[in-house]
Amino acid sequence: MKKVLTLFVTLLVFIYSNGQEQSERNSFTIKFGPEYILRQDLIFSPLIHADLSLVNLALEFQRDAFYYQKLNVGFATFNPGIIVPFEFTEHEKIKTASPHYFTFLDLDYLIGKATSTNENPLIVGLLFSADIQLLNYVYGRIGNFGYLSSIGLGGFIKKTLRISDKSSLMGSSQLPLISWLARSPYLVNDDEYIENLSSNSDLKSFMQFQNDGKLNTLNHLQILDLEVKYLYKFSHRWGIGAGYSFNYIHSVLPRNLLSFRNSIDLSVNLKF
Repeated sequence: MKKVLTLFVTLLVFIYSNGQEQSERNSFTIKFGPEYILRQDLIFSPLIHADLSLVNLALEFQRDAFYYQKLNVGFATFNPGIIVPFEFTEHEKIKTASPHYFTFLDLDYLIGKATSTNENPLIVGLLFSADIQLLNYVYGRIGNFGYLSSIGLGGFIKKTLRISDKSSLMGSSQLPLISWLARSPYLVNDDEYIENLSSNSDLKSFMQFQNDGKLNTLNHLQILDLEVKYLYKFSHRWGIGAGYSFNYIHSVLPRNLLSFRNSIDLSVNLKF
């Protein structure tokens, strides 16, 4: 998490230094709110895992100048389960099974340009995205660790509709067209997976997992992000917002994965 925040700050400084002479072109936003996940990953189980989580936070830096730029870092955790936590016996002691535990990190960088200069611009551009998912499946006395990492390039589109001097409505979509995808091996723990973990270094193991990945196009991997947001300015610099976000992932290799994430986001925005 520290490395992700360091990268976020570095990119933020880079974006801010580009055209710093223009005032109040920048904005910083904190987003938070409940998120619901529905996920089936045949690498681990044919069952459908679901959970409603309140741990859903995102930090966003945006710059509106000659080029539109946005940097977004998201963090979410989930505890999906199939049944109520059950009890099991280990060494003649009764224990309660823990739920599964998922940790998701998202990083998106967008750069584009408005197609017109009116007050309701349509912006199109390029997308760089990185999704890292750490998956801990717990089955009572034992458990399995899994992962998904996708680093992609694609495009985005964003439309803003001005309702009044203080309020507006925004909609956007993002779609990576080509991605480097690394997922847990089928049957979870093969020889190469165990060898990758033997380094006892999180960073080294992560890079080795990346090396096991493959280049994927839309026929094997689809990742779609949609967002609709209402924004209200109650002062020259400060604003608030409420929105809905949807994330869809479908991967077919090495086994089928379907994931749906729906979130209601509240946000606080500062322009500077």
